[in-house]
Amino acid sequence: MKKFYPLIPYILFIFHLLMHFIGIEVNSLAGDEPASVYYAQMDISDIIRHLKTGNNPPFYEIFLHFWIALFGIGEVAVRFPSLLFSALTSVVLFRIGNDFFSRKIGFVSALFFCFSNYATIFSHESRVYALFGMLTALSFYYFLKWLNKQSNRLDLIILTLVYTLLLYSHYFGIMVLFLHLILGIVLQKQRLQRKMLLLTLVSSFLLFLPYIAVVIVRFFSTYESGTWLQSPNGWDSIEYVLIKFMNSVLIVKLFIGLFLISILTHARSIPSIDKNVVVIFAGFLVPFLGMFFISYHIPMFHDRYLMHSFICFSVFVGIILHSISSNTMVHGILSVLFLGGLVIASSRNIDNGRHTKEAVEKVQTIRDSGTRVILYPKFNMVSYSYYFNQDRFKDYDYEYGFYKLVEGFKEENFYGINQYSEARIDRSSCDKLIFIMTEFGPKEELLKDFKKDFWLEDSFHYPEIIDIYTFKRK
Repeated sequence: MKKFYPLIPYILFIFHLLMHFIGIEVNSLAGDEPASVYYAQMDISDIIRHLKTGNNPPFYEIFLHFWIALFGIGEVAVRFPSLLFSALTSVVLFRIGNDFFSRKIGFVSALFFCFSNYATIFSHESRVYALFGMLTALSFYYFLKWLNKQSNRLDLIILTLVYTLLLYSHYFGIMVLFLHLILGIVLQKQRLQRKMLLLTLVSSFLLFLPYIAVVIVRFFSTYESGTWLQSPNGWDSIEYVLIKFMNSVLIVKLFIGLFLISILTHARSIPSIDKNVVVIFAGFLVPFLGMFFISYHIPMFHDRYLMHSFICFSVFVGIILHSISSNTMVHGILSVLFLGGLVIASSRNIDNGRHTKEAVEKVQTIRDSGTRVILYPKFNMVSYSYYFNQDRFKDYDYEYGFYKLVEGFKEENFYGINQYSEARIDRSSCDKLIFIMTEFGPKEELLKDFKKDFWLEDSFHYPEIIDIYTFKRK
């Protein structure tokens, strides 16, 4: 049996890849996905320039730039890297469990990650989050190697590279590095080992130095203007995210029960708890609760932004299940039941609530050459142009972002607006009107303005937030 052990990572990778490939094309390319693809078409210098005002650093879009040069901008093509990153993450999670705890914990961690709907969602998105998860997993793997004095020079070089890519992938990568610094100081007693970690962290920040000014500007901009999120709603917000992680409220309650049983069972040994367990527990809880409490001042607690916490949570699940009983049979039965419930509650085709493709198809069937199409808000012209006219989507505006795209669509009687006056409606040019509401916003006010000159003929709703209204001139 032992001769098959080296094959386990490859088997997990292929299994995850096949499981998550199911449904990868079901959802429309929507939300921020088309924006990532749109900017990834540009030259590297233009990608960096345009994304300085974005919510994430540019590494993912730079990677995607080279990917789409080889494979194009089809839905599956641009999402496939996220699928690969997700499959590789399951392998790294297995290695964390196997190398620093036990093979059983490694299996449970990898399988939990594979069947969590949370992981599935981001393996189907052409966004940075699957990459961010993989890099977070790698950072914890090499950090634990360092903590357990198993690192060689190459391992530390790899850790430096992983830290650097984390910083260039997502601003919350700073949390991971800061947490590793604190854990390293607290848990590592040897001064030489501390110096090695400090050198690794300093090297990573030096490599990130060209982007530090952007980080500072983005921080103060966010602090002053706020974020698009709302403050948390106590336990309801925490439970909502945990359900995202574990697929079902019943599984959440089961896990909380098992966690409490584990605490009571090992209460006397808590002061001498294994340092590897401390790292994984802190890796989950510190960013999770830290972002939760910070969000009462600067809202940021959202499932989308907790991938780094979820990575450690996947391993933590394996640790808790293993800690309930030292009996191999009991542990095996408990793991099968828990993972079985997770599998039953899992889905391969998770609706992202952005039915852009279907909405565009509907508009194309009911419009004619004399119909003015109006879309709110203007910035979603990028998303909708992917399906309305991909030639315009590919004809990107390297100088002004998507200005050229918005202006070009006016030639097709298609206007993006943020306010009514931008629709440029007059009796000589517009007898029919199709209004597409693609985000939450002043829908009633806009409809009221349109109804001044037009009769509302029909409406169509595409969950969760897309509404189409057809009008005819009075």
